[in-house]
Parts: sequence; C-alpha cells; structure tokens
Amino acid sequence: MADASSVSSQVLTTLGVGSGLDVFKLAQDLTDVEKIPKQEAIQSVIAETEASISGYGLLSYQVGLLQSAFEKLNDVSELMESYGTSSDASAVSFVSLDSSAAAGAYDIAVTQLAQEQRLISDEYSSTDSTLNGSSFNISLTLGNTATTSSTIAVTTPTPAGVVSAINDANTGVTANLIDSGINGSNYRIVLSGPTGSEGAFSLSSTPDLGFSDNEHSIQSAQNAIVTVEGLPITRASNEFSDVIEGATIALNATTSSAVRLTVTNDKSVLKTSLQDMVSTYNDLNTIITELASPGSEAELGAALADDSSLIRYVKDQVRTAVFQDSSTPSGSIDGLRDIGVSLDENGKLTFDEIAYDSIIVSKYDDVAMMLSANTDNQSLYGNESKGLAQDIATTLEGMTDSEGIITDRSDSAEDSLEGYREELTKLEVRMEGVYQRYLNQFAAMESMMASLDTTKSYLEGQLESLSNMYKND
Repeated sequence: MADASSVSSQVLTTLGVGSGLDVFKLAQDLTDVEKIPKQEAIQSVIAETEASISGYGLLSYQVGLLQSAFEKLNDVSELMESYGTSSDASAVSFVSLDSSAAAGAYDIAVTQLAQEQRLISDEYSSTDSTLNGSSFNISLTLGNTATTSSTIAVTTPTPAGVVSAINDANTGVTANLIDSGINGSNYRIVLSGPTGSEGAFSLSSTPDLGFSDNEHSIQSAQNAIVTVEGLPITRASNEFSDVIEGATIALNATTSSAVRLTVTNDKSVLKTSLQDMVSTYNDLNTIITELASPGSEAELGAALADDSSLIRYVKDQVRTAVFQDSSTPSGSIDGLRDIGVSLDENGKLTFDEIAYDSIIVSKYDDVAMMLSANTDNQSLYGNESKGLAQDIATTLEGMTDSEGIITDRSDSAEDSLEGYREELTKLEVRMEGVYQRYLNQFAAMESMMASLDTTKSYLEGQLESLSNMYKND
C-alpha cells in the first residue's frame, strides 16, 4: 500500500516528463490510504461485538440449563418414583401411581364388580319408524336411595329421535340404537346408566317404548364389593383412588382369593437430579470463566472480557441463590448445604454422596419439603412459599427473560452492531466520493498535460522551421 507522500512524489516527478500514470490505480491507492485504516477499525469492532452477542447467547443458554436442572427438583412428585405390581393383574391392577404412594403390600379380594343398569326397547323396523303421531315426553327417574327426576321431550317421534333426545338431556343415562341383524324388526334402543347401585333408573312414556318390560332388563346396577386388608368396602366404580394413597386401582374380575398389590418407592431419582444440577452448575461456572478470560483458547474465549460487571453479577447471583435458605425449611434441613452440596476452594460445586445417603434415609420428607414445599405444578405468580428449587429457578429466569440483564446486554450489543454496520456502509459511500474526486482531479491534470504537449509540439515545429530557414541562407 502506497502512502500519501510517496504517491505525491510520483505525481510531481511524472508531471515533469509528461503523463503516463495509471490514474485509476493511483486514485484507488490514495483512497485506500484513508479508507483501509478506518474500515479495519470498524470491522474489528464489528467482530468483537458479534463475539459478545454469541457470548451472551451462550451464557443465557447455560443459565437456562441450570434453571431446568432446578425445575426438575421443584415438584414433590418428581423427586421420587413409585412402582406397583400385582400378583394377578387380570383381576386387580394399577391404573396410575404417583410418588406419594406409600410403599407396602396390600391384599385385595373382589367379591363383586360394579356394573351399570342396561335396558332395551321394543323392536323397530327402521331408525325412522313412526312411534307417535306427534312429539311426546319421557319421564326418567335416576337413583336408588336418592332419586332425581327428569322430563325429556322427544320432538322427533322415531327411534333415532328418542336416542338423540335422551343423549342431549345429559341425565347420566345414555342411549344407542343397535341393529340386531335380524331381518324385519331389527332395531332396538339400548339404555345404559352410571355404574353403581345409585345408577339405577326407570322411565315411562306414552307411547310405551317397552323399557319397563321385565324381559327387556339386560343388567342391573350394582356396586363393587371388595375386601382391603380384611376390611369390606363398596364402591360405585371399578376404578378408584381412595384405598391406597397416591394409587388408582382397577377391578377387572372377581377373585377366589386375595390379590397382592405391592408399592415400591425409588428415591434415587432425587439423587440423580441433584448430581445433574451440580454438573450443570460447574459447566456454567466454566463457561463464565472462559467468556471472561482474555487468554482463553475456547471458541468464544474472552467474548465478554469487556463486560466484567455482568460476569461478576451473574456469578454472584447464581452462587447466592444456590446457597440461600429455602423458603420452606423443614426440621434441620434449611438448604442444599444440609444435603451434601458445597463449594470447594476453586469455586467448584461438589456433592458428598456419603453425607447425602446418610441424611436421606431418615430425613427424606424434610428434604422434599425444603426443595419443593411439598407441592406440584405450583403457580409462579402467587405469594405462597414454593421451596428452594423454584426460588432458585425464578432467580435464574429473571436474568434471561425478556427484561433480564443478560437479554438486555445482548439487545444493546445487537443495536450497537447495527450502528457499526451502518457506519461501515457510510464509510464505503464516503470513500467512493473520495475516489471519484481523485479521478476528477487526475482527469483535469491529464487535460492540462495534453494541452501542454500540444503547445510543446507547436513550439518545436516553429523552432524547427526557423532553423531550416537559416540553413537555406
């Protein structure tokens, strides 16, 4: 790259012997002397800003991972898994089981299954057979010891109209129109009530649809009768969740002997989640160090070295949040430090498995309370205590949400980057003007040189003519 003084010397030297310059290259060289240092300075700032934006993104991502790690500890149902087995699942089985299910073995004998009442109507030749000359009402009584009565208006007096009217009434009794497959009068209305003895029902109408005929009763309503640990109980359904805490049980068949249901609790889930949290915390701490260290060889090393205040703020906030007391302490368990989590001399989070295993044997309930407030799917917007895990997760989210400090820094860097790019564009436009100005100046110089060359040639011709005249004398 030629500097301004050498280029100027070239111009002056050349002017003494006539034009022969590559004026386009000369104009570009003179422009580059001014343009390139400014361009390189702006591009350097752009590169640094882009690195900072990537650094903010990486930091936000890692903080989000730590938030997710704590969110795996904020619901009591996620701290432990329960497993259920049945000695005869064809008779009694588990439908669902949550972590609150008490470990143990339970003997259940099934004497009778719950069932619903079923009635059928008279036979009809088609779905739109005429049942009455006009609309009519059906009187329905539902219940056994306590009854409710309903009047159902049938506006379309056909079998299909009766089915629609009963279903639209939403009384708990449902109707279906069945084709028996027998030629002729093969359509019948089948009614089903709720399961359990209180699901018994009766109905009457004019015209008589045949539901009250004894031979049209297919099944009677009855409760399930079971014996749990020697205690006889009845239920209106074959599926219930109030016998074994945290478990929903299904009765599938009667039994000749007791079926054993076994509930086992697995508390290793909590330990694994705590280990994952510790690992994620240390990953975040490593990323923060790399982003802040000028000598780091990591891909985004030193990307946030100029934002030491943010780095310091994030480190302090995360450390303070992790080692604060829970909003729901329990017994002697106030925080993570009480279950084997601590910092070593290098600022690395450690997990003492031996200490944890010793504590969890007798104080699991206290640990669960400290972490989750014994709640599930809690609202983040109420004022009630939510446990340490959610307290920490909320603090972390506050740094990365739309109004968080990391997001704010990233947005500011994006705005600055846009400004630098606009500045680079303006420099290009301005330097194009400088280049054109140099070309115009050199064009004027070339014109002047051409004029001087013409004068020179004229004078040389005149002098030669005079010389020839003297030679002829």
